[in-house]
Amino acid sequence: MAKLPIKSGFAAPSADVMAAIDGEAKAAALRQACFEYDSKRRDLELKFETALSQLRDQYLTEVLNIQSGAA
Repeated sequence: MAKLPIKSGFAAPSADVMAAIDGEAKAAALRQACFEYDSKRRDLELKFETALSQLRDQYLTEVLNIQSGAA
C-alpha cells in the first residue's frame, strides 16, 4: 500500500494524497472490470464448448447412421 504524505494546511489533503486515493480507485475499478470481463468470457467459452459438443454428437450420429445404412 502506498505511503500517504502528511496533509497540507487547513486540514485539506495534499495533492499527493488525492493522487494516491485516485490511483487506488482507478486500480480497484480496473480489477473489477477485469473480473467482469473474465467472468463473461468464461461463460461464453462454456456455452460455445457445450454447443460444439452437441453439434459434434449430432454429426457423429449422422455419420454412423449413414455408414450403418450403407453396410
